[in-house]
Amino acid sequence: MSWENLKIVRNMMNHDIISSDELNEEEFEITSAEAKHCDGVNKIIGELTITNKRIIFSAKSREDISLGLDEIELVKSNKPIFSMKDKLTIVGKKKENIFKLNYSEDWVSLIEQLLKTNSKDLE
Repeated sequence: MSWENLKIVRNMMNHDIISSDELNEEEFEITSAEAKHCDGVNKIIGELTITNKRIIFSAKSREDISLGLDEIELVKSNKPIFSMKDKLTIVGKKKENIFKLNYSEDWVSLIEQLLKTNSKDLE
């Protein structure tokens, strides 16, 4: 999956999925999908969104989880044998977040590409 092919899917300024955070003018959505956040025994259904600045999980039943690209240390994909959905693990400086969603390997590729682009921008 190429970052150039997914550069700007749609502008998030008029997007109402993200509830608690306001997006700045330079932030835009790249992709989003329904996902489950696995927090111990709790599995919360919501929307996982990748922007050019961060990754956000929004659910009606809880406060948003927002991870800036500079906070992410590791991303990995795992397909459990008897599970319908893949697992996407995002390890941040403070916490590890696990999400169940389709096509987690594509999500890992995209996030890794964003992390490379972000690190070059910071240099």
